[in-house]
Parts: sequence; C-alpha cells; structure tokens
Amino acid sequence: MKLKKVAILLLVLVPLLLIIGGTVSFFAYKEMQSQHELNLAELEKFGYQMVPTDVYTESVGELGAEQLPATFSEKKLTPTERVIRGLMQDKENLLAEQQALKDQITALEQQIAELEDYKRLNQHFAPASFEEELAETKSVLKSTLARMPESEPFDNTRLEVMAAAGTHEYRRFVSANRLMLDRPHRAQIIEELLPVYAFCVGNAVDLAANSRSEEQLLTQWFTDPEKTRLPAALATDLNKLLPACQLPLREQLQKILPTMAAG
Repeated sequence: MKLKKVAILLLVLVPLLLIIGGTVSFFAYKEMQSQHELNLAELEKFGYQMVPTDVYTESVGELGAEQLPATFSEKKLTPTERVIRGLMQDKENLLAEQQALKDQITALEQQIAELEDYKRLNQHFAPASFEEELAETKSVLKSTLARMPESEPFDNTRLEVMAAAGTHEYRRFVSANRLMLDRPHRAQIIEELLPVYAFCVGNAVDLAANSRSEEQLLTQWFTDPEKTRLPAALATDLNKLLPACQLPLREQLQKILPTMAAG
C-alpha cells in the first residue's frame, strides 16, 4: 500500500518539477536575451561616440584637399575616447613636424643651389680658367680688328696694343661685376663695343708712344699693369689720352650690364 502511494506521489511530483524547471529556464533565457540586446545597444552607442556625425573641424590635408576630421564634444571623455583623441593629436603633431622638415629641406636645397653657383663662379674666375677666357677674347678681338677697313693704317704691333687694351677693359668689366658671360653676350662686347675703343686707343698710341719698343711696352702694360712699369713721360701721356677712350666704352657697358647679369 505504501509503495502504491509513493508511486502516485512520484507521478505527480515529476511532471510538476519538469514544468517548474522549464518555466525557470524560459525566464532565464528571456533575461539573457534582454541583456544581450542591451549590450548591443550600448555597443552601437559607443561606436557612434567614436565616430561622431555632427561635430567636425575643417582642415587642409597633405595633398591640399579639404578634410573634415571628427572631433569629440567638450564633455567628460571616456578612457577610450581619451586614447583616440590622443592618437589624433599625435597625428597632427607628426604632420606639423613633417611640414617643418619639408621646409628645412627646401631651405637646404636652396642653399645647395647657391653654393653650387658660388663654386661655379669661383671656378670660372680661377686664374687658369679666366686667363684662357682672356686669351681667347684678345685673339677674337684682334681678328675682328684686322678684318675691318679702319685697321689699314695700323701694323701688327699696333693691332696687338689695341687688342691688349680692349681685353684689359673686358677684364675690368667682367671682374668688377662677377659676370659669367655666355658666347652671345661675349660676342656683343667683343665685336660691337670693343672695336671702337680699340681704334681710339690706336690713335692715342700715335701721340703717346715715341718708338716701337714703347708700343710693345704698352702691350705688356695693358696685359699686366701691376707688373709693367712705364717710363714717366709715356705714363703721363697715356693718363691724359686714355680716359677719353675709356669713358664712352664704360658708359655703354654700364647700360648693357642689366641684360648681361640677367643672362
């Protein structure tokens, strides 16, 4: 009889316990599902906080294009927002440093170009190089004078004096203004301006020099005035006659100087 009561009790309790357990599991699942949905909502909200859509600050990008990097509102920032904002600030600092380095590189490149020009100019006026240029100038000028009808009264010695005088003025003009003349500008000076001066000097030598040796001495003086000593009478006559020839030439050279320097 007792076994029968126990069996009946079990038949009643077991289904009841299953029903209660199922009910509890169902409510636990519903609670977990609600929490999960809440977590997703919080995560979505956090995502919008990381990339705000309503507050921007305009800036200019690396390639000059307009950029709109996101900024954070002036509220109390979360630790994650502080990290992101710090990274953004680090990026801006790096871009500023990069621009500063680019400016320094540009300045250094300009200095290098100036030094290269200075080196090229010094090489041009190095004694060996410049003497070669002067020798060529004298040779071209003498050939130019010899081809002109006005040179018929002058012999080779006189033409040598005249070419030396013209080369002396060329040296003075180029050295005083630190010019590196290209061939067209050199040709303009040698073929257009120096011949008139040279013929003026040729006529002055007729009055100043009393012998062939004095003419040769004048050639040496025009070539290297510092190492050549003229007789007092010849030097006095030359100082009186030479300025009348030099002044017109130097005025013409001064007029064309801007174009020479620009070239």
